[in-house]
Amino acid sequence: MTTLIKNVQIIDGTGISPFKGDVLVRDETIVAVGNFPNYKADTVISGNDAYLCPGFIDVNASSDRYLTLFSSPLHTNFITQGVTSILIGQCGFSLAPSLYGPLRHFTDWAPTSTINSNWSTVEELLDSFEKSFSFGVNVGTLVGHKVIREDLLKDPRVWRPLTINELRIFRSILSDALAQGAFGFSTGLGYYPYQQTTYHELRALVEVVARSKGLYATHVRNEKADLFLSIQEAVKLAQDVSVRVLINHLRPFIGFESEFEKSLALIGDKAKETDIHFSTNPFSYSVVPLDSFLLHDMHSWERYKILESLQDPAVVRLMIKSMPKINAREAIIVHAPGIEFVNGMFLYDFAQNRQITIPQAIIALLQATKTRGFLFYENLNQDLIDKTILSDRALIASNSPSIDASAKFYPERAKHTFSLFLDKASRSSLSIEAAIARLTGIPARVIGLTKRGYIQSGAYADMVLLSKDFIPLRVWVNGKGVLEEGVAVARPQTPYGRVLRKI
Repeated sequence: MTTLIKNVQIIDGTGISPFKGDVLVRDETIVAVGNFPNYKADTVISGNDAYLCPGFIDVNASSDRYLTLFSSPLHTNFITQGVTSILIGQCGFSLAPSLYGPLRHFTDWAPTSTINSNWSTVEELLDSFEKSFSFGVNVGTLVGHKVIREDLLKDPRVWRPLTINELRIFRSILSDALAQGAFGFSTGLGYYPYQQTTYHELRALVEVVARSKGLYATHVRNEKADLFLSIQEAVKLAQDVSVRVLINHLRPFIGFESEFEKSLALIGDKAKETDIHFSTNPFSYSVVPLDSFLLHDMHSWERYKILESLQDPAVVRLMIKSMPKINAREAIIVHAPGIEFVNGMFLYDFAQNRQITIPQAIIALLQATKTRGFLFYENLNQDLIDKTILSDRALIASNSPSIDASAKFYPERAKHTFSLFLDKASRSSLSIEAAIARLTGIPARVIGLTKRGYIQSGAYADMVLLSKDFIPLRVWVNGKGVLEEGVAVARPQTPYGRVLRKI
């Protein structure tokens, strides 16, 4: 099966200026880029004034975290943006390796009872993906610090330094996982109690990643008052062990802008001597877990004790006193396990329906969801975001899952991250070829993908045909059409995407 895209403006992912030409695809591979006026392909598409570029790569997707990887495997909301490959296993969470059941770490994020998890190693996970699932996009994974550490200690409620022997075993498990196809290692240092992870432990593990030429991705320890110190640590790791580093969702929280600007400047200053990037998106909203409103000491308690304490008026008064101010008319309940009917409701309406105050509404949500819910509200500086996404160290990421058809609400970033970035880039000083490179060739190199991220002979035919306004018109994943005239045509049970393995 051959496809010829003729007379199109090619943006090849390398950052060079667009050039006019033809692209010939045979089955799943780009076989030639040039001018082929007399070639008779099975399918011929006229490029007219459109741009042809590589498929976009989302360096931080969370379809695994919410388990929509299984319930919504086509990833239509990614395809319609031009995304053809995603990287999962971020922020310390991954589906493998697992010693005592791969889904036990995900119960706070999504129902797990309907998924048959028949794997323990990364190799078994990727084999299971290939045999049992049909994804609409290519899927690669990192290995999560949290899941391995909690399995080693057996009791996730216990925090202590790893022993020498435990660290040795951890390094061995990590080495095996990387050899089996994982692209790197991720940490969620911003989550309790992982802020307590020592630099010694991090370095010992990241050294394994560096030896395999993998990627180290991190959700840093503190995103607000101590952001600069957290970024310094990530930079130090990049320098000490010569590893590629991806700082996930670097965000300018309102009230902490100076800390953010110092951090951004540091990354820029170290760019020449370290291979360090960060992921971000164009939106001023973020998802906030309800348990962030708990008192600091409560994070180390067992859930039953927390729920008992939420019935104590003295504890509730202390929590209410410590709560930050929230614009409840814009804060949206996005994930409320056990009371799903309130998903998509504004926090203000939730409080009004129950005739309680906003702080009392947060307490009520904590109780009803057993502390597992999430809010979505505007808490980021939009002007700084617009500046940040243009940085030459910025990689664009949705930080979102595939969307289940039954979802009542989803963040805008789940459907419009890449289109909005291109729109903002087109109205800035950033050239279109530089903007496309940050969605394609650069993330492919940072992750370690081969034969993806570029329009060139021998590459897989992951491609996007963009209108003059940078709207995806057609999308191909491994040479198969998944979007036509802006409408998703991917069908269930059809293997469009590949399971990606680090070579």
